[in-house]
Amino acid sequence: METMASSPAKFDSKTIKRKKDKENIDPETLQFIPPTNPPSTVSDSAQLEDIETMTTDLSKEINLLFSNYAKTLSERSAVDSLHVHEFDEILKEARSLEVQIRQKKENLRSHLTMVAKTLQR
Repeated sequence: METMASSPAKFDSKTIKRKKDKENIDPETLQFIPPTNPPSTVSDSAQLEDIETMTTDLSKEINLLFSNYAKTLSERSAVDSLHVHEFDEILKEARSLEVQIRQKKENLRSHLTMVAKTLQR
């Protein structure tokens, strides 16, 4: 806690030294020191226009990026939909082939059963 108490004292002494330094400056040297006036309103309005232009440009660019992203997602969705449709068609064909193979298997079994009965007689 002592360091906190000593810190404001140091700050005050620096502030006092700066004030004394400002009082000791010659009027002639003041001519060479640029004034520290706040920026004029013309530059403020120019800065505002620059900021507005920049935000408008950024907004356009962001909208373009979103548009491209939405287009890509739409295209990808269409491709995915096509793949799902093709997969459904392949699945239907596979089920149809499965049914045909089961029927042929059953027909072959019954034909072999008939042949076996004929040979047993």
